[in-house]
Amino acid sequence: MKQIVANVGVATFAGLGLAVLCLMLFNPGLSRLSGESEAGVTPTPVFYLPTLINVAPLGVIFTHDFETGDLAGWTLRDRDTAFPNQPTFGDNSTARKERGIVEPRAANPSKHEGDWWASSFEKYQGVNDPFLKTGKGRAQEPGDFQGSARQGSIRSIEFEIVGDAIDLLVGGNERPWNPIDPQGPGFGATAVNLEIDGEMVMTAAGGIGNQTLPLRRVQWDVSKLKGRMATVVVYDKDSGGWTAFDDVNQLKKGGEEFDWNQLLAVDAFGKLPTTFGRIKSRR
Repeated sequence: MKQIVANVGVATFAGLGLAVLCLMLFNPGLSRLSGESEAGVTPTPVFYLPTLINVAPLGVIFTHDFETGDLAGWTLRDRDTAFPNQPTFGDNSTARKERGIVEPRAANPSKHEGDWWASSFEKYQGVNDPFLKTGKGRAQEPGDFQGSARQGSIRSIEFEIVGDAIDLLVGGNERPWNPIDPQGPGFGATAVNLEIDGEMVMTAAGGIGNQTLPLRRVQWDVSKLKGRMATVVVYDKDSGGWTAFDDVNQLKKGGEEFDWNQLLAVDAFGKLPTTFGRIKSRR
């Protein structure tokens, strides 16, 4: 019996030792996501526990296309009234038309990606079932809307720019972001911004003219911003307008999309979204 206990103890310690060894060495394949050279991906040992914990990559929930049926990874502004009923399920403008509701402010098909999208005009979050996450347990019907009077914004988690371009779908009213508006930056705007350190570096107005829908594809050249930390912010700062948004992606030079699940990880101490490359270099 003593021999069995001893063998179990040895096996346990051996297993723990192997686990620690694995954590002490980086996976070279992960570092290549950030575009580092072959020399830069040589596994580097970690010699003390705090750093070892700090570099262990954990998954970040960020819904870049709202297909989780919620706003995971997005933060609503304090006292926001525009986006609490988001995301929107399905082509809600078409559902409205099928119910015989005439609403010229959002009459065309949405042409969003997948099942979900975000709009400060709409108010339908799926089947009204208190046991389903998508339904939110609220009395909503397809085609319901909250109108254009509400204002607010949603801000994404911070991420590192690694692609040559960022593309996204935008819609709503054409109220461009004016950084030098006399009444304040972006006063009255219905726009989607790429921001670094709280400052707009790229922007796209909602629609074009009176064409609020369908959503249109916009692409930003961010090749000169690689390595910078940024956020995407969807703004509705107009009491008479609205903004729609969906499916933001980082693109490689050839147009291939990066996988957000691979790009993002979490610093175990600060819960700061970052990339595997940034974790490896412990910046």
